Amino acid sequence: MRDREIPAVGRGGLAPPPDGSDMDRPRAVSRDDRAATRGRTSATRGRRPERLAVTLSVAGYRDFTVGVSAVLAPTSHGEYLIEPGHDPFEIAMEMGALTLRSEDRTWLAAVHNGTLSAEDDHLRITADRLEFADRIDVDRARSAQAEAAERLTRDRGDADAHAALRRANLRLAVAARMRPW
Repeated sequence: MRDREIPAVGRGGLAPPPDGSDMDRPRAVSRDDRAATRGRTSATRGRRPERLAVTLSVAGYRDFTVGVSAVLAPTSHGEYLIEPGHDPFEIAMEMGALTLRSEDRTWLAAVHNGTLSAEDDHLRITADRLEFADRIDVDRARSAQAEAAERLTRDRGDADAHAALRRANLRLAVAARMRPW
């Protein structure tokens, strides 16, 4: 029962509901859950490796593997914080900001759907599309945003225009977090 008492940061981002109800249904870890586990020594969380091997896999590009201390990923159940020592899992990723943190650097990327799978201390991110913040062409994203917005003024039901607007907004938001305008 000890696992149900500690928010499961480092265990695939799942934690039990605080009121004890619906214990079998996982929920995304909130910022409060993550804050509650900060500062705990490795003795209270159990011995964990210090690095997590993350492989980024995007169609048309060579796989890239990097060692990190934490990953914050957008999933269909909310944002998941994954640290070394997590339990194995596989989950769908949604469009959102992906953060990879090492001791001396943070990478931020716009990810457009995919899957996130973990086993041992290896995390595989397979994305339909992934753009690192420092590589996003802000002018092109603004142009795509304006074009999609214009298409929506003509036809509010245009699903392609809605998707294009969401992609452009995400790219601009991720770029702004790296280099404010």
